Amino acid sequence: MMRFYPGCTLSSSARPYGRSISWVCERLGIEIEELPDWTCCGATSAHALNKDLSYALPARNLAIAQGLGDDLVVACSACYSRLKIAQRALENPQVRERVAGVLGRPLDGWVQIKNILEVLGAQMSRIQKEKSKALEGLKVACYYGCLATRIPRVEGFDDREHPTMMERLVSAAGATAIEWPAKTSCCGASLSVINEAIALKMSAQIVEMARRAGADVLVTSCPFCQYNLDWAQWQLKRSHTIPVLFITQLVGLGLGGSERDLMLHTHLVSLDRMSCRAQVTTP
Repeated sequence: MMRFYPGCTLSSSARPYGRSISWVCERLGIEIEELPDWTCCGATSAHALNKDLSYALPARNLAIAQGLGDDLVVACSACYSRLKIAQRALENPQVRERVAGVLGRPLDGWVQIKNILEVLGAQMSRIQKEKSKALEGLKVACYYGCLATRIPRVEGFDDREHPTMMERLVSAAGATAIEWPAKTSCCGASLSVINEAIALKMSAQIVEMARRAGADVLVTSCPFCQYNLDWAQWQLKRSHTIPVLFITQLVGLGLGGSERDLMLHTHLVSLDRMSCRAQVTTP
């Protein structure tokens, strides 16, 4: 049993991510249960306003998981980054004392934090064994963004500059992962809230690189990235668009999930281009 920290977006703009995680985990027999009484981790602004508060917000969730004695699975790259950074900061006794004072409880923040990619990676052989032929011929550009593997002073689950976990999952699910140069570039993240023009330009450049590399679909594990890349194409009304899915949606398709199971119909960019290459079905 592992506890799942959904973060704020999986019940709002990233509901398809939450649904597809549940579907894939159930399909693979991975036992996860939502962390009780979880609260926002403070991404993306807390760390720019108050450092101790930015540690206290994720530390509260770490303390809950620690009390339950379970590993903590995180899907959102921003949440994963903040939880790992807070855990590292709590190794300092002075920081730990101040944060404990903010929370009103003793803590050390020690719990095993796992990215959802790590959890799925452990099931790689099973995914490959049980995949259907739905994704044959589909060319996939894997997009990690700038947060998932680049956490300051914290050892990650993959290479910082050239991660390969998603590519291996894509291959295991039956699709073809392509090489392209922008998989760890920044999409603008929360700049889409405060400066749309900059975020739009950054996201559009990434989509264009994927298009030039011949991708039929982009996949990511970050709700911010999925939203920005999807939104940028819708905003610019491009004629040659590329669907942007969560990695769990793609793996789910490879394991026989339907459009309804995985909420594929909820994205802004049409799946038409992808559907003509893959066997996307609705029950």
